[in-house]
Amino acid sequence: MPRKPQKASSSWRNIQQANKRGKTTKVARQRSLKLFFRSALALLLFIVIITGAVAIYYLGGLGKGHSVHSAGEMVEVQFASDGVLTENWFRASFADTLRMDLRQVDVGLLKEQLERYGQVSTAAVTLSLPSHIEVTLEEREPMLRMRIRNEDGSSSTLLIARDGTIYRGALYPPETLRNLPGVAGLRVRKGGAGYEPVTGLEAVAFLLDTAQQRLPAVYRHWQVVDLSDWNPEVDYRPSLVKVKSTHIEEIIFSTYGIEDQIERLAGILQHIQRHQLDQPTLIDLSFGEEAVIR
Repeated sequence: MPRKPQKASSSWRNIQQANKRGKTTKVARQRSLKLFFRSALALLLFIVIITGAVAIYYLGGLGKGHSVHSAGEMVEVQFASDGVLTENWFRASFADTLRMDLRQVDVGLLKEQLERYGQVSTAAVTLSLPSHIEVTLEEREPMLRMRIRNEDGSSSTLLIARDGTIYRGALYPPETLRNLPGVAGLRVRKGGAGYEPVTGLEAVAFLLDTAQQRLPAVYRHWQVVDLSDWNPEVDYRPSLVKVKSTHIEEIIFSTYGIEDQIERLAGILQHIQRHQLDQPTLIDLSFGEEAVIR
């Protein structure tokens, strides 16, 4: 009797195993690639952010430094003057110097450049590296103003200091300039970019100062100081200073005995006012103790 075929054993070894290894490896590889790309993208994004932040900080600071530095504001300036000049004037006048590395600034040259401005009598400059500069100025005080004709036909106003320096003033209040008497008949010579100082003006300065202190109401009306007959180089006679006033056409002073002449002028004007006399057109005080009144 034929034997029945035996049923295959259902052992686990006979169960066909699904080949999941390849599929799992492929999925894992895809996940790894995704993770890698995500990590790389995050790293790249982080690098971009950091680089951008550094660039913005550096370039922004550089740009700010350039725009501010171009006006000299990156340099800390300590400025002082006994006159009318200001820190803004210094920054504007020496903007190129303030753009430089202060280690390259020649202190002696800067002092010399400051003192080339006729308005500046003396200058002191001190550097404290890396970015601090201290400037202290002493300024000349103007006593007269002078009109000149420029080469292009225009006119300008120059100022004359007590030591005879002729310069273009800066930052003076308009009222200060209006109250300065003009000068006429003054012989000046060009020198360099401006005019040579006028020597021997000490007596004229003393006359103006004395009149302003003792007769301020009279001095206020002095319009023109005529120096056409003023010559300090002549020894045999005193020079004459002729003043044109609003109320008196001409007041003549000698450069000798100025205080006495101012006192006589005060007495003459008081006498005229007390007795209600007509205003004279000329008062000549240059004849010693005498005065000529017309």
